[in-house]
Amino acid sequence: MKSLSILLLVAIFPLHDGAWELKKDKNDIKVYTKHVEGSGLKAIKAITTFNASLETCAAVLRDIDHLTELFPDTKVAKKISQTENDQVHYLEMDAPWPVADRDGAFKLVYKYDAAAQTLVVDARIMPEAYPVQTGIVRLTKGGGTWTFKRIDATHTSLDYYFHGDPGGNIPSWLANSVVEENPLKMLTNFHALVKHERYKGKTFSFLRP
Repeated sequence: MKSLSILLLVAIFPLHDGAWELKKDKNDIKVYTKHVEGSGLKAIKAITTFNASLETCAAVLRDIDHLTELFPDTKVAKKISQTENDQVHYLEMDAPWPVADRDGAFKLVYKYDAAAQTLVVDARIMPEAYPVQTGIVRLTKGGGTWTFKRIDATHTSLDYYFHGDPGGNIPSWLANSVVEENPLKMLTNFHALVKHERYKGKTFSFLRP
């Protein structure tokens, strides 16, 4: 079954109801979910450690042209704007039939705490940042965080959190099955991408003390 990859970028942080429950433990990736008060869609967190530097991990997220290789079933990735500390990009996702495809524009802001050696990437949907496309459901609500921590020069941990609204009419059972499967697929892709030569030796001003 194709997945609604767009769910991986969208998140809001309402009151959570209940404890985190481990759903996936594979490829050195753990995926947890828990119920959210007032929502049919579960919140999710995923944790893993990459055999890569913090700079390499940041480079993967900042490579908008290749986000189709990171997020499962992403058909289109376009840069709207990008500075040293943030970026706005558009993604179009292939959804399982008979669900309509989804798309959205997102702003990512990079904030580094040098003392803690931690990079927090805040992601928020910007529904007006890209023209509405015919026949595609636009995502309008959500945001999330990627928290990377430098372990040493060649290892970086990640705590990833999200909760969101996929838009349109999607059965809760289908949306929640995607919530459990997609983080594992995405982070498995991330582990492969950090090995790519195009991300080696990258430096960013926001990662300097």
